[in-house]
Amino acid sequence: MPKISAIAKLIAATKERQRLSKSWDDKRNNDVVALLATCLPELFNIDRYGLFVIDSNNQKVWLEAGTGVTERSIVVAAENSVVGEAIRNRKVCCYTDLSKHPDSMRATSQQVGYVPLSVLTAPIYCPVTGDVVGALQVMNGSQEVSWNERDVSLAENVCHCIAGTVKVLHDHQDLIAGIDGLDRQIKLLDSQESALRGGHVLRTFEPAIPLHMGGFLHGRYRGTAFPPFIDIDANADLARTWDTDQYDIFICTHQKVGTHLVKKFIVEILRERLKDRSNIYATGDIGHGTVPWPEVSVSQHGRAYIDEHIAKTHDTPRAWYVHCSYEDMPVRSFHPKSKFVVVFRDPRAVAVSQFYFWKRHPLLSVPDDIMLDDFVRLFIEGDLYFGDYHQHVRGWIDRKDQRIPSQNILALSYEDMVNRKFDVARALARFLAPNVSFSSQTLSNIALSTEFNTMKQEVTANPQSFHLNPKVYFRSGTTNDWEQKLSDIAIAAIDEKTRSRWAGSTHSPLLTDGVTLLDNLT
Repeated sequence: MPKISAIAKLIAATKERQRLSKSWDDKRNNDVVALLATCLPELFNIDRYGLFVIDSNNQKVWLEAGTGVTERSIVVAAENSVVGEAIRNRKVCCYTDLSKHPDSMRATSQQVGYVPLSVLTAPIYCPVTGDVVGALQVMNGSQEVSWNERDVSLAENVCHCIAGTVKVLHDHQDLIAGIDGLDRQIKLLDSQESALRGGHVLRTFEPAIPLHMGGFLHGRYRGTAFPPFIDIDANADLARTWDTDQYDIFICTHQKVGTHLVKKFIVEILRERLKDRSNIYATGDIGHGTVPWPEVSVSQHGRAYIDEHIAKTHDTPRAWYVHCSYEDMPVRSFHPKSKFVVVFRDPRAVAVSQFYFWKRHPLLSVPDDIMLDDFVRLFIEGDLYFGDYHQHVRGWIDRKDQRIPSQNILALSYEDMVNRKFDVARALARFLAPNVSFSSQTLSNIALSTEFNTMKQEVTANPQSFHLNPKVYFRSGTTNDWEQKLSDIAIAAIDEKTRSRWAGSTHSPLLTDGVTLLDNLT
């Protein structure tokens, strides 16, 4: 019997987790959760709430929904907690001044960084057996609330109304156990082979259908294939409503052309520029928490994630990265001061890098037995994720409608980011912060921080919000390993297309006066 690879196991575990997650989402009644979030603050004069469900072993309670937290992010012992007290005593438990009882909320306060002053907790009874299956907790951390009989009665009535929903959650905890078990399995497999770090499994969206040779799950946006973890409808809505502003900086790349390398350059430049004030770049994080991918962010977390990121960076430079074409950019209008960094790479290197990465990605269902020459044929045909690579690059450089002025768009090659690091650091600093003086030593330090092994070691030791596994993702860091990987036939085929699309060149597009160039700023 052939040995099943870790990647195949990971794909299977990920798909099963997605199935269980969908089943759980179908049962948890998101409408009730949304209604609680909307109504409870007005009903009780509170700023937070939590909906808890009793664990099947009756020793713990877990958070199903709440303000400022994610589902099941808090699990507390039934003993020595306000929730546990209400459950054990089977009655509403009220605290007007919780500072007199500091141990009661210590566990949750430490986890979420929120210290309530006043808390009201009511048990929720199973409508069939009468057993307690959960609890509803309302809190105010900004002022004391003197709970009255009306509050107690109202809490009991709300609990009665949602009892059926909570019973369903309580009765189907086997789904949660299955999801948690798969999360542990995925994390272990991820550490071995996956392109995604543990804990960063993404949801996929229907319809996700095979593209080529029975693989490459995808959806289509404006005729272009997008990975299945991007919600096409959410992306389309973002494109209808999002207007960029003067603080926005967009890294615009096809996949596997040096996206995270240019992210590192830009994060270190912004980190230095903003060093005298609080800013999100202070830790050097290059992950989604600091430099989001908007199409994925809106798909996985909703429009609120985009709005929250804009709010917390409202008066500082704000970096994003996108893989879409210029025509598919998910914005309604461009602010005249928004800036764009377009990165391109030798197409031969792109084909090799995309082959290895996409084949290892657990959500894409790229066939295990696909060979590099087969992939090159697909690459040349151009109907892969985010569209034809050659046209993608030309689209950003030419920009037929010219909504982005040439002085606001800098074109860089991956090869220059590897071989001319100091020049790239200086050009990016002048482009992004023209009124700030960076010393030669500072620019040298920024350049050194982008060395391949330095980045790999840093992200491995402290990944922060970086979602990819550096063991798999940081593959070579060179500019010419395609020479050893590609057959002569594959090289000739890629070169033929490149020359026809890029004005006779085999490695670089024709750079016009429609963009700012590296040498313009050095």
